[in-house]
Amino acid sequence: MPLTAIPVRTLAFDLPTSTVSFDITAADAKADGKTEPHEKRVLVARKNQFSTPVALPPGSYLASSKAFKTPAPFNLPDSEGARFLLLILPTSDGAFVIFPIPDAIGKIGPGERFLINATTEDIAVRFGKQVATVKPGHSEYLRPPRPAPADKRVEVEMANKVGNGWLTFNSTMWPLDPQARSFVLVLPDPVTGTPRVRNLSEVP
Repeated sequence: MPLTAIPVRTLAFDLPTSTVSFDITAADAKADGKTEPHEKRVLVARKNQFSTPVALPPGSYLASSKAFKTPAPFNLPDSEGARFLLLILPTSDGAFVIFPIPDAIGKIGPGERFLINATTEDIAVRFGKQVATVKPGHSEYLRPPRPAPADKRVEVEMANKVGNGWLTFNSTMWPLDPQARSFVLVLPDPVTGTPRVRNLSEVP
């Protein structure tokens, strides 16, 4: 593995099939101080699953797949010790986009959640008594209440910024699992554009 390689995992919810392979072309990726514009790799994304980590050098890439009409560019910053999740989001016109975000796998403890705002608007979140505003492309750690409620559930409410006000789009109760950590993705519906919420849990 090159010294500059970065561990990356894919995360996708709305793939056209259960598994999609992506050809990754390094446009200007750095590997041992050299540019390799024609180097190709393959990334596999599975619906509602984390992929196995692979190593990619930092740089600019182009991802393409037979499952989508057009390729999508993405960039891996040169950040020492970083890990990234590649969020793969289909669009309403049969294309897709890729958002590299820091992978918080090493920072999320059991029972905790890591919320990612993949919309283009500010999101307000209330998780029990914890309240936060998450800007587009940013994230927030959601810590379970201590002590845990007797029914092992926590009230959750989310709203997005509309003009000068807020519009609630999610109000529910989430179960508290002291063994699992969860990634929470807020993304725009590919058809309506309204925010929706997806959860994916894993046991550390």
